[in-house]
Amino acid sequence: MCIGWKETGKCARILTSSSVVRALDPKSKLHICLPNRTILEGQLLFYNQHYDIALLEISSESDLPLQTPSFGSNPNYGQEVFMLGRGEESNLVARHGKILWFEDADDLVCNYRLFLSCEPPKGCTGGSVIDNDGNVTGMAFDSGGSYVGILSISTIHTCIEMWMKFSRIARPVHGLSLRTVELLDVSLQEVISLEHNISKGYIVDMVDIGSTAEKLGIRYGDVIVSFDGLSVQTLPQLEDYLLSLGWGFLQGNTSSSSTVDLKLEVYDLLERGTRSITLAVEFCCASE
Repeated sequence: MCIGWKETGKCARILTSSSVVRALDPKSKLHICLPNRTILEGQLLFYNQHYDIALLEISSESDLPLQTPSFGSNPNYGQEVFMLGRGEESNLVARHGKILWFEDADDLVCNYRLFLSCEPPKGCTGGSVIDNDGNVTGMAFDSGGSYVGILSISTIHTCIEMWMKFSRIARPVHGLSLRTVELLDVSLQEVISLEHNISKGYIVDMVDIGSTAEKLGIRYGDVIVSFDGLSVQTLPQLEDYLLSLGWGFLQGNTSSSSTVDLKLEVYDLLERGTRSITLAVEFCCASE
């Protein structure tokens, strides 16, 4: 996906999946096939393994046959969108579906992704997700399951802008894998609502061993009813919030410390009580 130009129409920046480049030898050459099947040598600007994105740059002596798309807002649950990709021999592939009210409990590392209600076609990873107006709202991934995974366009733009300004991408690592209460099975939502009077927040699905969160007593099954004052945000929105903290850290707005305090209200379903926890977490600054 072409996301912009460097000065002229003869040098373009291409967004794709980091899986395309991270296993390559640093001395290997990148070759990029354009829609007209022209093959050009490309340069890797950066990649980030956590978000599975890579930014490449290609140039030509003549104008490149590429267009920068218009960008829309993040996709919403239930919204109809299209996924565009490239199949065999660089043929254009399109799929149509809805954004599912779903979070993948089997992929806790990438729980900031949305999911599209169609099977991932071959070559979908790195493809554009567009709305009915033709605006790009995200990037598609073959998540290895039955659905196409989607990284929201706001997260993509923040990562690129952060790298362009600071040559790295920073986010606080809290050591928790979460699911939103509102996307749990309805029967479980009812039980939590009736027995504990909780209708929003985040269920703790996993706590990293040895993390600060574990040392402070946060356990599997706890409900974070307030995450730094947030409780109704989706996981993609929560991820954007974490990136905003990383931006502030790189700007020096969070003091010289390499940590940030996250204020959590944690409800224990077994003890039926809420604790206020200040979670001091470090920033991960990736600059691959």
